[in-house]
Amino acid sequence: MSTVPSNPRRSASLQRHFLWLLLSVAGLFAAGIALSLWFSLQASGQTQQRLLDLEAQQTRISLIRLLDYYHRLIDNTAHDPDLLDLMRVGTIEEQQQWAISRQRLLPDLLGLALVNPQGGVLGEAVTLRVGPRCQQDMQRAETLMDIRPLLHREVAGLEHFDLVSPVRELDGEIVGGVFISVRLTQLQRVIDDSLHPGHALILVDAAGKTLARRGEVNGALREVRLDIPKTGWTLFAQAPTQQFTHEAQMQVLAGLLTLGAVLLLLGATMLRLRRSMLRDIVSTRDALTALARDEPVPAIVPHYVEFEPAAADINLIALHLQEQRARLEHLSLTDPLTGLPNRRAFETRFPLALGLAERQLSVALVLLDVDHFKAVNDRYGHGVGDQVLLALAQSLKGLTRRADLTARLAGDEFAVLLTGLDAAGVDVWYRRLADRFRSQLNAFGLDLQTSLSAGQTWLGGASSDTINDALARADRALYRAKAQGRGHLVQDSPPAADPAG
Repeated sequence: MSTVPSNPRRSASLQRHFLWLLLSVAGLFAAGIALSLWFSLQASGQTQQRLLDLEAQQTRISLIRLLDYYHRLIDNTAHDPDLLDLMRVGTIEEQQQWAISRQRLLPDLLGLALVNPQGGVLGEAVTLRVGPRCQQDMQRAETLMDIRPLLHREVAGLEHFDLVSPVRELDGEIVGGVFISVRLTQLQRVIDDSLHPGHALILVDAAGKTLARRGEVNGALREVRLDIPKTGWTLFAQAPTQQFTHEAQMQVLAGLLTLGAVLLLLGATMLRLRRSMLRDIVSTRDALTALARDEPVPAIVPHYVEFEPAAADINLIALHLQEQRARLEHLSLTDPLTGLPNRRAFETRFPLALGLAERQLSVALVLLDVDHFKAVNDRYGHGVGDQVLLALAQSLKGLTRRADLTARLAGDEFAVLLTGLDAAGVDVWYRRLADRFRSQLNAFGLDLQTSLSAGQTWLGGASSDTINDALARADRALYRAKAQGRGHLVQDSPPAADPAG
């Protein structure tokens, strides 16, 4: 008796296999989108925090520089030998006339006067613009040596802070002091110039009252808090917390649209599948997986003409994403105004320069800024200030060799890494730069009384040299260049090795 042979292998369902393939492709694509989005959000959050930290630090430095400027102003005035004679033997009228003459020279001050050791004003307080509360604070103070700014906001529109510097005899005895009042609008100007779009900067006093403020952030925010030394003031920098950026939304939308196109194409041709068509699906899936994982995407060459649109879309998307990543990377390393590398690019390239210095090659770090740049902005506007920065950038580009690196760090501060020059070579380079900068200003039609101050240090002076240490040394040298009259280069030390060696 014959029996019907049983089929030892159950027939496979092509539709089921195809559905599993669709699910696999969709799952991989969704996982890639989710992972890419998560990485994007993490990187975006870190970038936002770094930008906020940098904004807060730069604003704090600007405020400290402003206060230092006024401290130096009254300290230099208080050490004038002629002023000591005036305090000793001058009449009240002469002392008042001296203060009035100085007020004319410094129109940005609210008030200026000479005071006796007990804090009394030498002259008519009203004429010298010294308010009653200002006099009371000085008279209550134990000594005129207290440099903490005294705040006064009693009269609307005349908000200010006071500074006093003692005038001393040769033996150190205090014979009086120089008093100035500075409008709080000077602090507001610094806050305005430092603010990034969409952020907020707030400066408060020791009691928590606002001294200067610009911007408003609603909802979830990031915040950086920094103290201003010797004032009791606190600076707050705030930025919104962006959880789902526009770029992330577009990324998800592009992924979903691509996934939908692929699934639709595969579903429309399901009934006409052949073995070769299945191979095309596998290659397409591999390409999508590589795209989602940010890996090199092999070009898809379909066997059937029906797959050509999907393959072309995927290839085009991969190309666009790669080009977009390249553009974003370039933009993240370039200063938009000058076209020079930015601070991030400088920090990226710095370890290479430090490695050259550690191999006994002379590498100089030069820190530059434009003298009286803030005054140029205040007088002529930020448009002229931008032209000054462009003139300096063009000058630096013309003098930068392939082995060198020029970057704009922030504002009018530029950094240059010069390789293979000795101290004399750096000095010659600086003089050529100063001449070219003046020529560029003339070419732009700018007749400005400005120059370049520079501080220079050598890399690799210590085995543990870092970018922060090198910038700090160059900044101190730049500060000395400013203190010595501006318009020249100050080198902090000779090079560690002979470049010719």
